[in-house]
Amino acid sequence: MEKAITFKFTEKNFDNPKQMQALTLAYIGDSIYDIISREYIMKHHLGKINDLHHTVSTIVSARAQARFMMYLLEENFLTEEEKKIYNRAKNQKNNSKAKNSSIMEYKLATGLEAVFGYLYLEKNFERLEEMFNHIIKFYEKKQ
Repeated sequence: MEKAITFKFTEKNFDNPKQMQALTLAYIGDSIYDIISREYIMKHHLGKINDLHHTVSTIVSARAQARFMMYLLEENFLTEEEKKIYNRAKNQKNNSKAKNSSIMEYKLATGLEAVFGYLYLEKNFERLEEMFNHIIKFYEKKQ
């Protein structure tokens, strides 16, 4: 018998995302963080595509993500579960490196992406929104 292929956007597609490898969470979290950032920039910083791309890079670069992660940690913003996901990702051995950031910045950014990936796979869109808005308030204040 043929197995039906399904994908659900608003319901979980994985039983227990917190058990997934941290770098797998960061893999999907990178995309989620990027798309949320692009949508935010499109809405609040109108301009030509080149300008939009440059502006979005000030939010999605490893250096920026590391700064945002440090802010979230200083603010004690993460839940205990999010801290566990962050620490697992930050401490995971990774053979790749960001082009324009230090190893520590890259690890912090990977941790942030893993948390975004975890929240997305848990379909906790409310918390994703809350976390991104907290980051953006910090970002806009620094601009």
